[in-house]
Amino acid sequence: MSKKPLVSRVYKYKNKSSTFFCPLCSTERGITTSPRLTKKNMFQIFLTAIVLGSALFPFIGVKCFFVFFVVWGIFELAVRTDYKKQISCPHCGFDATWYKRDVKVARQLVKDFWVQKQGLVDQKSKL
Repeated sequence: MSKKPLVSRVYKYKNKSSTFFCPLCSTERGITTSPRLTKKNMFQIFLTAIVLGSALFPFIGVKCFFVFFVVWGIFELAVRTDYKKQISCPHCGFDATWYKRDVKVARQLVKDFWVQKQGLVDQKSKL
């Protein structure tokens, strides 16, 4: 007897790069990003650094070349934040990135998700 998925449709993302099933609730999922920077991202970083560097060059001189590393860090943070937002399951609260790092924290996050979800249901029923 197979376990039936909680939700049979893919969580709606256009141009999804990968689809998978949530290991906790068996819901089919899809994500659009990867935790790594792509060639397109590197090109965007390069262009942004050139524009910011040329704008800052009259004020700070050659030091403006370090803007590239600041822009790179900001892009890296944005890409990983977007991935982290998409990878956690909106139906059960399971987060594979936390599970990979620390199982106890991942379990606690799922418990907190269900407590919060139950609290929202209780508040809606009181209204």
